[in-house]
Amino acid sequence: MQSREPDRSVTKPINAFRFRRNFLFVATLLTLVLVFLGAVPYHAKLSLSAVRFTVFWAGVFVLAAGVLALAIYDLARVRRDHQKRVRDLEKELAAAAADARELMRRQAELERDDPESSRP
Repeated sequence: MQSREPDRSVTKPINAFRFRRNFLFVATLLTLVLVFLGAVPYHAKLSLSAVRFTVFWAGVFVLAAGVLALAIYDLARVRRDHQKRVRDLEKELAAAAADARELMRRQAELERDDPESSRP
């Protein structure tokens, strides 16, 4: 008989905070390296052919646009996660305040019913 594990929600790698940040770092570093290589050591070789120049810099531009898009996505995701945590915290605080009011109401009732027993 096979034992089946319950279905667990699998988070996509791009949704994982650590993966997203590491990927963003590597992509940014790669973009910077390609810009440096295209501007300094490979400039003479790229300038010889218009096709080579265009393809190289178009690739760098696409990579840079991807880095910017991922950075904007990361910013939006972090903001959304923060807002969710704030809402959850507000709900917990509201529940704790309601519990505290209930305890204070009960204590006041006990003091009203038996004023001598509440004094030390």
